[in-house]
Amino acid sequence: IMNKWGSKNRPLYRLILCGLVLFSAPKGYATERPTFILAAANSTCNMVRALGEQFSRGRDISMEYICKSSGRLAKGMMGAAIKPDYYVSANRSWMDKVVDRGIIRSSAVSAPWSNRLVVAVPALSGVVLDGLEDLKGEAVASIMIGDPSTAPFGRYAKQALAASNVWGSVRDKITTRKHTTMLANNLAEAPVGAVGILFSTSITASLKTVLVIPESLHQPIRYYAAPVAGSALSDHALAFSQFLKSQEAITLADNRGFITNP
Repeated sequence: IMNKWGSKNRPLYRLILCGLVLFSAPKGYATERPTFILAAANSTCNMVRALGEQFSRGRDISMEYICKSSGRLAKGMMGAAIKPDYYVSANRSWMDKVVDRGIIRSSAVSAPWSNRLVVAVPALSGVVLDGLEDLKGEAVASIMIGDPSTAPFGRYAKQALAASNVWGSVRDKITTRKHTTMLANNLAEAPVGAVGILFSTSITASLKTVLVIPESLHQPIRYYAAPVAGSALSDHALAFSQFLKSQEAITLADNRGFITNP
């Protein structure tokens, strides 16, 4: 074509090529959907994914999930390593830290769910506990908890052990995990004598609960959720907060073992 038209016709040739590219581009290429990023405490990950799937139906957005411990997510936001549109924390402390940094507005924070702390063992384990005092016995060789410095379920576990006056006696048996899913998976494959302290919603078919820890032994287990200030998808973030109050969202959370707060 160039040989036939010559150099004088190059501008017209380029215009025709641009038109061909535009008309041959895949549908939706020029109107790619924005991504709504949800940073969620690991213990809520499966539930939040299900909520996100329901929420995004009929909306012109795609969903992305970042699931880590509440502390790692908060540190990531404070260091600008991650920039989500919405944050779900497994305790108030980490939510307060991002609020103090101006990343989230305090007036936007809600507490939609609660949880329970339990002691679990592999499904075929013969370990039986009547109370946390029994963790000191020879039948318990190791105790897995979350990392108290970043994982709220680990902090709750430490509070319960300290309140029961057994922390000092069992400290040498304790090993920590970054998040509750990792602990559940490791515990399922652990040898005889291993126990773990985790959220009741993290119990799988490979585990069994041997003790429900009294709520009086630790701070209330509450989840806190809020849109991230300055999000480019602030309308969707606010709508997600409203969606969490819907009967559809409440039923979904209840079916996964979470306690819906009034």
